[in-house]
Amino acid sequence: MTKIAAVILTGSRDQHNILLSGTGLSSKTLLPVGEKPMVQWVFDALSATAYKPRLYVSTNDPAIEQREFGAPALSVPSGTSAVSSFLQAIDNVSADTEWVILASGDHVLLTPEMVTYFVEEAQRRQLTLAVSVVAKSTVQAHYPNSKRTYMPLKGDAYSGANLYMVHKPSFSGQRRVLETIDQNRKKPWKSVFMMDWFSIVRVFARQVDIHELATLASKTIGCKTGCVVLPFAEACMDVDKPSDKEIAETIIEHRKGLHLVGVEKPEPDKSPDVIPISREADQNDPFKPAVGFGALQYIAALLLLHTILDRVF
Repeated sequence: MTKIAAVILTGSRDQHNILLSGTGLSSKTLLPVGEKPMVQWVFDALSATAYKPRLYVSTNDPAIEQREFGAPALSVPSGTSAVSSFLQAIDNVSADTEWVILASGDHVLLTPEMVTYFVEEAQRRQLTLAVSVVAKSTVQAHYPNSKRTYMPLKGDAYSGANLYMVHKPSFSGQRRVLETIDQNRKKPWKSVFMMDWFSIVRVFARQVDIHELATLASKTIGCKTGCVVLPFAEACMDVDKPSDKEIAETIIEHRKGLHLVGVEKPEPDKSPDVIPISREADQNDPFKPAVGFGALQYIAALLLLHTILDRVF
């Protein structure tokens, strides 16, 4: 049986996050959303998949390291940045691991169905590095008032879904490129110009679609990279600010009244029904970031553009 590990990336200690004001918590992933902390939602979704992955938590926070998740979990050290944490997680999982799933610790709306769809598509396409995204059309079909940050491309625009997968035996020399991008995150133009001029013009002119962009990224990174477009609107909704938390809790309450049945290959219209959510608070939120992707977002398919949108998850 294929050995799969799943790593939850909790980031660094972030006492200055607005969500933690007055809570005494050291990490936003420990903040309760609904009846559970964020990181517990992610842990439960990963552990409930049919793959039964070996579970790890990437953290340097003692409060997270000492947490009882309800099932066995090992801690691996976080790096000094999102990309370094990503690479360290791959290094620190068991040597016999074939596939490594990486999920953001604030992805409270993650479900086993999302993980299953993502893993099956990445394996079917034999990707070395898989990145999950959600199309703007999917989000707007179910949450027309939701304000996300998208990268516009030919055919649609896309938002990152905080879920990644690496085929560990095939992923080796590519780390040098990713480390270079991480080093350039304060000077993103250096990473952009790793691509040839013709490709740069095509991307900015929206002459390439999401899969063509992944092909360009593959050539630069040196491994088979691909974007898996998830048909679940909630897959790109993490929690970064108070209005995000409010929306997540509304969706969680809505899910309690549904009998959610996982399907092997859901169509884009199989996401949960539209939930009317007011986004007035989000529109007026002074803490709403000007850009919406982190150093880890689109690390593969949007390799040469993601550092421009500089917000660490």
